[in-house]
Amino acid sequence: MYPERIVCLAAEIPEILNELGALDRVVGISAYTTRPLEALSIPKVSGFQNGSIKKILETKPDVAILTSAVQNGLAAALGQAGITVIHLYPQRLQDLFSTISLLGNVVGASDRASALNARLQLAIDEVRVKAERFPRRPRVYFEEWMDPLITGIGWVSDLIELAGGEDVFRAKAIEGLSAADRVVKPDDVIAADPDLVFASWCGKPFRHPEFCERPGFAQIAAVREGHVYELSGEVLQCGPMLIDTLYSLHQTIAKVARSER
Repeated sequence: MYPERIVCLAAEIPEILNELGALDRVVGISAYTTRPLEALSIPKVSGFQNGSIKKILETKPDVAILTSAVQNGLAAALGQAGITVIHLYPQRLQDLFSTISLLGNVVGASDRASALNARLQLAIDEVRVKAERFPRRPRVYFEEWMDPLITGIGWVSDLIELAGGEDVFRAKAIEGLSAADRVVKPDDVIAADPDLVFASWCGKPFRHPEFCERPGFAQIAAVREGHVYELSGEVLQCGPMLIDTLYSLHQTIAKVARSER
């Protein structure tokens, strides 16, 4: 028996369920949800780290879907309230495909899940092939938070590499299961001397002047050449929207890759 009433407490899940033909079963969403537009009229019952247990219970869900360790407390509270919980911990881009397959099985749409995965993989492969033709791979720093400095999670690093860049902190991104594992020092960024900087401050607007005016950052190539960019917060959601992020990264990286050093 498949669930008929689903609460999505992570912003990327409604888009996946929409692709699987199951958005009509979603009875509650996160306030951070932006896709699909059809989902935005569904009652908002949570932020990200926290949610209203009362509001969630009022939707009478068969299952609640959450992601990341940040939602551990919320998942535990829902479990204690008797709600069936699916708690996902995506880390790498490949985990997106696993999530889609799992949710396809949960809602009885495994064929649609396979088709969606195939479409996403095709889009990724097309960008990867184009990026392999770049004359060089620009060095890229992604900043997820500013105090302390936190570099991107694994799937962000994967996107940078697929788009044609070289993530200067890839080892931390791949190995860092928590944000604390991905902390870097300002001197580390200066020493890495990235050609490009992308930032998305986890729900907080990126302050471009503040970044460029940090002590010593004026000598970084990306700052000198004016290649410091803000990305949509969707880059921090492991969902189909990452393909749009991949296209955006690829277009920006291409300009630097084809320019003279």
